[in-house]
Amino acid sequence: MDYIRSYVVTVDPREDGSVDITYDIDWQVIDGDKTDYLSWVKIGLANSSVDELTPLTDTISDLQYTSDGGSYAKVVFRHRYYAPDVAAANGGESSVHFAFSVHQSHLFTKNDDGTANFAFTPGWFDDLSVENMQVRWHNYDGFVADNTGVDGDYLTWDFGAMGHGQQAMVHVTVPVTNAAAFDPGAAMTTDDYDSGEDLDEIIGVLATVIVILLAIAVIIIAIASQSPEWGGGFGSRIDPDDWFWYTNGVHTIRCARSAPPPSGYHRTDPPPEFRAGGGRPAAAV
Repeated sequence: MDYIRSYVVTVDPREDGSVDITYDIDWQVIDGDKTDYLSWVKIGLANSSVDELTPLTDTISDLQYTSDGGSYAKVVFRHRYYAPDVAAANGGESSVHFAFSVHQSHLFTKNDDGTANFAFTPGWFDDLSVENMQVRWHNYDGFVADNTGVDGDYLTWDFGAMGHGQQAMVHVTVPVTNAAAFDPGAAMTTDDYDSGEDLDEIIGVLATVIVILLAIAVIIIAIASQSPEWGGGFGSRIDPDDWFWYTNGVHTIRCARSAPPPSGYHRTDPPPEFRAGGGRPAAAV
């Protein structure tokens, strides 16, 4: 029902290793009737270690952190936005530009040689496409990154058009001269999926947890008497599912979107009886 014309994420590191991230988005409504309008969105954040949420445009009437189904900034708009034909009839608008910033921690890991690595994936969109995606990261002497360009003082990643569910990831390595001042309390922790173990050990731990979760999910699905409803999702105006569905050709299961795919399973569509929840809360606006 919507798409994003422009999605620009700008990262400005602080001396302690935390960062200020600005999200600048042009959002376009393309479908819906007069009762089916855009009044708020949720934009996925890197993790729950976030504070100092600041609106940067007057199109935002309220901005709050929410952990409902993940880590998000819930952006409530000052006005309602409609499909183009409805907006033409009622004198409204069908697109909105909004921007906000957050102070984010727990994005880096320290290396044995004293350098620090950042790996950052901005919130993605499972139910709509992005016409143009760009990430900008303030550059300093000695920074090494997988960027595609440079714009003044910023390293840039130009991802262009992004389809449904596509994710953009950037990597930056900070030299010892900068990383030495980083606050150990601002580094990634086990809660941020960094246990200090190597990749194989992390995968082994996660696999064990997933097996337990899958067993619980199968039991819940087996005893459910009615079609379940879920809300939540990364960057959506009509909260998509909190889960991805997988199949091995015999069984169909669901896992939290933040978990790795279970071994032997591949992504599939939800079962026919599944009914997604969420929606634009007109009564709450």
